[in-house]
Formats: sequence, structure tokens, C-alpha cells
Amino acid sequence: MSAIESKSEPPASLPDSRHSTEAHTTESIDAECFLELISDTYAQKILTALANRPTAAATLAEELDASRPTVYLRLNSLESAGLIKSTVALDADGRHRKRFHVVVDSANLTFNSSGIEITALS
Repeated sequence: MSAIESKSEPPASLPDSRHSTEAHTTESIDAECFLELISDTYAQKILTALANRPTAAATLAEELDASRPTVYLRLNSLESAGLIKSTVALDADGRHRKRFHVVVDSANLTFNSSGIEITALS
């Protein structure tokens, strides 16, 4: 499930050096999908690994000691939810490979009368 709503916000004053002065985007994410994904151990490990650097699925499978189908399933779910994106890169051996990277910096969970609302800051 993908993001429902997107809006641009001025940059927050964050000490993290990877944040620039560009405007940030806030997206509303399907709460059920998000909670299901972040409760999954493999999805958590993948997000943690991708926070450090863009990585190919085969490399993730090796680093996480997980099967490729398990990794690809989680990558597809994370990408559908809008938490990660993929780009195609040319390796030194001439092969084209998808590299995955995290596109969400943080997520806020809000409880209100209509249920749970999750917004992600990119």
C-alpha cells in the first residue's frame, strides 16, 4: 500500500548532517501496512542495513543471512509502502543491478478518534 497524501514542509532544524536545507515532504502512510512491516524482523533488518547505504538485494540476503526470496518479498513490500525506493546501477562487472535505499527519515504515529495516523518525513 502506498502513501495517501503528500505535502511539502519547510526543513526542520535537525542536527543530523545528512539533512539539507531543502524542503521536506510529509506523507500519510497506511497504518496497518506500516505496522505490519515494522513488526517484521526481516523488514527491520533490511531498513537498518539500507539506512547505512544503498544495497542490492543479493548483498542484503548475504549480510542478513536470509534467503533471496525472503529479502525480495520484504523489499517489494517496503517499496510498495513508500519506505524505500530502488535505482538501477551499473556494477564494475558490467551488470545492471537494482540498489535499494530508504526514502523516509522518520515516522510519526498519532492516535486520534478516527484511528491511527502515521506520517513519514522524507
